[in-house]
Amino acid sequence: MDNDGNMGLYDQFKERRDAQGFEYVAASDAEAWVAILYACMAADGDVSDVEIDKLSRMLVMKEKFAGLHIGIFFEKVAEAQAMIGSITLVEAAAVKVEVQDRPTLFSMAVDMVLADGILDEDERLMISFIGDSLQIPNGQAQQIIEVILIRNMGNKVIA
Repeated sequence: MDNDGNMGLYDQFKERRDAQGFEYVAASDAEAWVAILYACMAADGDVSDVEIDKLSRMLVMKEKFAGLHIGIFFEKVAEAQAMIGSITLVEAAAVKVEVQDRPTLFSMAVDMVLADGILDEDERLMISFIGDSLQIPNGQAQQIIEVILIRNMGNKVIA
């Protein structure tokens, strides 16, 4: 809660965990990647076609997703996110991500959130939560965020 007693976006997501009675379990490491990246897109309550296209392009470039039908993952994680929210989705998926892939996935999550080159408070909280969930050391997380902020500074926002 903020100083005025209002619930922030992060608090609202945390509350949804207990309200639904729904449990999400990623079936694979690849699905866990999609879940975490989808949670980033959905954190603001809206997932645009542009965001889905960007995520699809990111994943198709990864060897991990060669031959996999990413659309099936999208359907499952979209349903889970609607039921339990982004924070709980990240918590459930993070445990399935292979340790050696966590920094790469974190950098992709940061890139999704910072596509507009701006880091607002809700985005900062989401990135911090993902970094903690993936056990990214603070120094490494800071470096990744700084590089992506610099790279995305001045980007056009396409809705």
